[in-house]
Amino acid sequence: MYTQHNHTHNPFGKQGQCNAFERSGFGKKFKEHFMGGNDPFKEMFDKKINNYKPVNITENENNFTVQLYAAGLHKESFKIAIKNQVLTISYTHEEKDPDSKLIYQEFYESSFERRFQLTDKVFDDQVLALYENGILTVTLPKNPEKNKPEQKVDIK
Repeated sequence: MYTQHNHTHNPFGKQGQCNAFERSGFGKKFKEHFMGGNDPFKEMFDKKINNYKPVNITENENNFTVQLYAAGLHKESFKIAIKNQVLTISYTHEEKDPDSKLIYQEFYESSFERRFQLTDKVFDDQVLALYENGILTVTLPKNPEKNKPEQKVDIK
């Protein structure tokens, strides 16, 4: 028998909203006094989630393409390198204004690094990159000499 449970109560609060503990006067005072106004668990989990940037990898006859979702990031802070047939895409976040006090935060900009193992089928000296509309696109041209069509072997 199938039973569906609809839980409408979320003790951690909804996205973008504070939970009941935070809304209460006691919760605010507790955080201000014992945690300096910060929620270390929320920061830890949010930073971990925002440190992982999702990618799409596609292939056509001539290229492999890696698209990394990176909305709101600065193109100058990306570094793309290939060494020992490993494509590394990294981003270095620099703090903006140390004199500015953050009073509410729902997203984090943080440094990250993604690595992708390549094959000898890629011309690693002809890689192109474009950052447009929050997507970093890395195009890796294929080496036609290494990309011969699959040959079927007859079984006798």
